[in-house]
Amino acid sequence: MAAVLALLSAVLFGAGDFFGGTAARRTHVLVVVAASHVIGLVMILAVAPVMADAVTGQDLVYGALAGLFGLLGIGCLYHCLGRGPMAIVAPTTAISNAVLPVLWGVAHGERLSAVNTAGVLLGLAAIGLVSGGTGIRRLVDAGRVPPTLVFEALLAGVGFAGFYIFMNATTEASTPWPLVSARFVSAGLALLLLLRVGRSPIPRRAEGGAAVVFAGLLDMAANLAILLAIHRGLLSLTVVLSSLYPATTVILARTVLDERMSRNQVVGVAAALVAVACIVAG
Repeated sequence: MAAVLALLSAVLFGAGDFFGGTAARRTHVLVVVAASHVIGLVMILAVAPVMADAVTGQDLVYGALAGLFGLLGIGCLYHCLGRGPMAIVAPTTAISNAVLPVLWGVAHGERLSAVNTAGVLLGLAAIGLVSGGTGIRRLVDAGRVPPTLVFEALLAGVGFAGFYIFMNATTEASTPWPLVSARFVSAGLALLLLLRVGRSPIPRRAEGGAAVVFAGLLDMAANLAILLAIHRGLLSLTVVLSSLYPATTVILARTVLDERMSRNQVVGVAAALVAVACIVAG
């Protein structure tokens, strides 16, 4: 069940990032973050009372800290997706997104089987291949992708990794209240930043209003799926599966925006499927 939920979160995260990045190309990234997070907050508030068995102050604090890291991650990611090729940005973020929780989990006592370990290593390699491999260097050298964009994409992954690590510290009985406190923090800070720059948090239709709505709903659904997965499986395995979300973003960017997929990226998607099989089989 943990593997299924993690894979579901990957599909939802990838689709949400695509819509969020599309909206960020039409309006200010803070508008996208604030509006989508308010939408996500309303969604999770509607289901939290009927899902949770209990709620503790400690879980809410962990959720709030996760929200700070999540805001860093989603803000950097949407900004990058709005400036550069989605087929490069999303997988680059996923690299640091996946590596750090794996290291954290193993350092804190998680033990992986040989098949699991092979799946994790293959999954990380798949993320790198979907990122375009040496294609990133060629694009940077050609001036199409600024080095600062790659750095910001990696920083987004650090933010998401922190989100996962703090969510992993919460208790399963309180799910999904930690997501509520996380969204209160991230949406509140984003709205304050918008107020400071004098922007409205409500995007107009021409600014991608519909895309923002989809981004908010899909992102929160993905967060709920990965939180449930984390509490049912090992952090190091579920996060790697969830971090395969760039495959969704890349495929959507290819079909909707006509961004080209390289041979490495096609191989990466195939490798991701093998990695999933190894992680599930182990």
